[in-house]
Amino acid sequence: MEAQTDLLEDIHQEIFYEPVSAGIRFANYLVDMVILYILLVALLLVLRNYLPMENTGFSYLVTYLLLVIYYTVMEGVTKGKTIGKLVTGTVAIRADGALFTFYDAMVRSLCRIVPFEPLTTFNGNPWHDKWTNTKVVKVRR
Repeated sequence: MEAQTDLLEDIHQEIFYEPVSAGIRFANYLVDMVILYILLVALLLVLRNYLPMENTGFSYLVTYLLLVIYYTVMEGVTKGKTIGKLVTGTVAIRADGALFTFYDAMVRSLCRIVPFEPLTTFNGNPWHDKWTNTKVVKVRR
């Protein structure tokens, strides 16, 4: 009977997550952007030894690929967390309560490369949440 009680408590906790403010979302974004820029500079320093870097289009391609890979891997492996979310104690979850999957992480990541998408965070409902039926909430301890 103890196992059933724990299961019901887990379900109850998943339903009543506390949504986070736009300020915390912005903090997540800033931390993740710092990490991404560090990774990007390191990657471009390595690639310049092997590939001609005069092509600006190639640099943009590398930047967007890194962004998609970073968010997909981080959120996919950690079930909705990035380094920014770890710092602020938040997590991305599916709005319908289903388990957050690697596919959800990938689609959220692809949505992030839409121009002006980061600006939609300020209205409290960013496109990468709206289009993927996800949300960012405070982690329950």
